[in-house]
Amino acid sequence: MSPRSTRKNAFVALVALVLLGALAFLFARTQASGYKDDLYALFLMRELRDMDVRWDADGLRLANDFAARPESIPDRGGAMGRILHELENGPARKAAGLDAAALRAGVGEKQQAFARLREAHGRSVASLAAARESYATLAIEAGAMRARDPRSAPRAATIASESEALRSGMRTTDIEQQAEINRSLEPRLDLLAAAAAGDSQALAAVRKADGATRAFLAARAAEADAWRKFAFLTTGGRIDLQARALSKSLETALDDKDRWRVYLVAYAAALLLGVGYLGARVVATQGALREANEELERRVAERTRELEAALRQLKESEAQLVQTEKMSSLGQLVAGVAHEVNTPLAYVKNSMALVRERLPAMRAVLGPDESLDELEALTRDGLHGIDQIAELVTNLRNFSRLDRSKVASFNVNEGIRSTLLIARPTLRKVDVVQDLEEIPSITCSPSQVNQVVLNLLTNAAQAIDKPRGEIRVGTRREGADRIAIEIGDNGKGITPEAMPRIFDPFYTTKEVGKGTGLGLTIAYKIVSQHGGRIDVRSEPGTGSTFTVVLPIHPPPPAQETARVEERVV
Repeated sequence: MSPRSTRKNAFVALVALVLLGALAFLFARTQASGYKDDLYALFLMRELRDMDVRWDADGLRLANDFAARPESIPDRGGAMGRILHELENGPARKAAGLDAAALRAGVGEKQQAFARLREAHGRSVASLAAARESYATLAIEAGAMRARDPRSAPRAATIASESEALRSGMRTTDIEQQAEINRSLEPRLDLLAAAAAGDSQALAAVRKADGATRAFLAARAAEADAWRKFAFLTTGGRIDLQARALSKSLETALDDKDRWRVYLVAYAAALLLGVGYLGARVVATQGALREANEELERRVAERTRELEAALRQLKESEAQLVQTEKMSSLGQLVAGVAHEVNTPLAYVKNSMALVRERLPAMRAVLGPDESLDELEALTRDGLHGIDQIAELVTNLRNFSRLDRSKVASFNVNEGIRSTLLIARPTLRKVDVVQDLEEIPSITCSPSQVNQVVLNLLTNAAQAIDKPRGEIRVGTRREGADRIAIEIGDNGKGITPEAMPRIFDPFYTTKEVGKGTGLGLTIAYKIVSQHGGRIDVRSEPGTGSTFTVVLPIHPPPPAQETARVEERVV
């Protein structure tokens, strides 16, 4: 290393030591602890002030307590003495402007005043007991006075009432109003003396009560004077004055500490200025990296949403293709079967009808004949069966409706009855309870609504795991502009885990090969396209109820969607 580099490094080290030394000095100034003594002294002064306030309350409680066993009053003077000892000998003695000797003198003076108040209160309690005893004797003497001379009953009543009034007045415990209480009782003593005039025994009892009462009033007046001297001592004021001075000193110390802290902050800022540029560069680099990460996350999230949307569209397209092919094949099959069945069915019906038309002529020729009666019954039953087959074929043709691509007015109850007839093989092992109320016709795609009902009936039948289950089918008005179709079963129900997914495409809880998972998906889509909704209530082990709510007149967009979907199917 060259001498120049050595000198440069030494200079840099010296500058660094000087800067660190200045930093240490400023830090030490901000950590000055002298103010802690003042803070502790202020805390003790507040405790002393609180103790003084409690002492005043103790004095007032003592003066207003005439109980036979008065409440125990703690020795506040001793507790305050311990606080003063801590102020004189503990860390707080270093506090600026603290005069513990003056505070101790004030506390001693207040302790003496409290002792005098306690003595005066004791005399008041003793004189009150004597007065009460004298009034008890006076009450007995008033009764004896009435017995000796019935004419003195009014005066005896006066003695009794005034005695009671005096006893009540002496029980008044407001020491601050004692002078007014004394003035209010003295006229009643004069009334007692006037009422007892003429009866020596009663007069003697009145004089005794009068003396006891005046002794109590004098004791109570002395106690009131002791209370005033105790209450108006300036100990609390002295504590407040010193506390304010101490608080002022503490504020000054804290202000000085804050000023040094400002110097330290400014100096530290100057030291950090040299590395500020590097810090800014680091922050800028981190910000750029964070923005790049956020942009990458945004692109990934956007791409993920696109893929999810494409997957949903693919699943829906698959479901539509499967259902389209299924319904197309089913429609062609049903239409062909209906056409093939109708022709021979017409031959048989015409033949049976022709036989029934010629039976009367044969009966006229042959007369009463048992074979003719039996033939008539057979032809009647045969025509009835043919009508049932014709009704089934008509319902099959109406249910498929591949030739009806337009939205039309539709009686939902009739559609439900047709669907129940079509689904009779599936519902052979269950009891179907119908509760179809009078509801208005709705504007919809009839074949699609029939498909919804058929899918729900099939699901309900497959959910029943009992030997003989029950399916409830009902309709009702839902408000003024909607109707409701309710299909419920008493099967195994839907678990809470499966409930959120029952309308998802290809989701099924059935065994492999027993379900495609498209029935509820297609029903949900058809109802939504008609401007309606499907509500589900289910309890595992009890059964499920699906409620389809459809508008009587769906909005135009829903009608157009239903037309498009009907043409697709």
